[in-house]
Amino acid sequence: MKQILILFLLATQLGLAQNQASMQDQTSLQTFSLEEAVTYALDHNYKMINASRDIKDAQLQKWVTISSGLPQIEGNINYSNQLKQPVSLIPAEFSGGAPGTFVPVIFGQPQGAGATVTLRQQIFDGSYIVGVQAVRTFIDYSANNQQKTAQEVTKIVTQAYGNVLLAQQGVKVVQNNRDNLAASLSETQQVVANGLAEEEQAEQLQITLANVESQLRNFKRLREISLQLFNLSLGLPIDTQTVRSGNLETIVSSHTNLGLLA
Repeated sequence: MKQILILFLLATQLGLAQNQASMQDQTSLQTFSLEEAVTYALDHNYKMINASRDIKDAQLQKWVTISSGLPQIEGNINYSNQLKQPVSLIPAEFSGGAPGTFVPVIFGQPQGAGATVTLRQQIFDGSYIVGVQAVRTFIDYSANNQQKTAQEVTKIVTQAYGNVLLAQQGVKVVQNNRDNLAASLSETQQVVANGLAEEEQAEQLQITLANVESQLRNFKRLREISLQLFNLSLGLPIDTQTVRSGNLETIVSSHTNLGLLA
């Protein structure tokens, strides 16, 4: 009785653990429509991150260049404390003492402090004007590069999104063909066993089925590669579990302009 109870508790805990694991897998899935994928990539794609950093660097360089032509104030404070002041010997006769003798004398103060303030103003410098103009040009270049990068990322994400849907659709079609061929092969083999058909028909179907299974494996590999490229275009780890809420027909119709055919 105790062994049955222990087995029941273990089975219950195992079932709870599997349910929690499945719930965590579901919550870890990220679902993207095409618009959501593009928006996410514009914030997390590695190229976009580098382009944004270039703009920040250009803005920082602008203020560094401008600040070099502004008034510069420099301050300096000195403080000294002599723990043991130096002692000098002077002839005693300078102070009315006996000739040939010396008197110890301490020069200076045991502590001292000083402060200086310097103000500098650049009146005119041609290199400063050229530097400011160069920084502005670099800022414009960085902004244009960011816009160009955003367009490239949008194109890459759209293509990657469509490639994943196309690969998934290809897997479904080829898998359906494989199932139909397998059913036809089974029926043909039964007909051949009853002597109502030749063995060559079954062999041809077997060869065709082997080719279709090879195509199915290729499509599955293509699907995995397309998923990894899609995650990479979004700036996600390539093994991230993502789901696409869009379908291939909607994307094709929304990005096709039939008016151009006229």
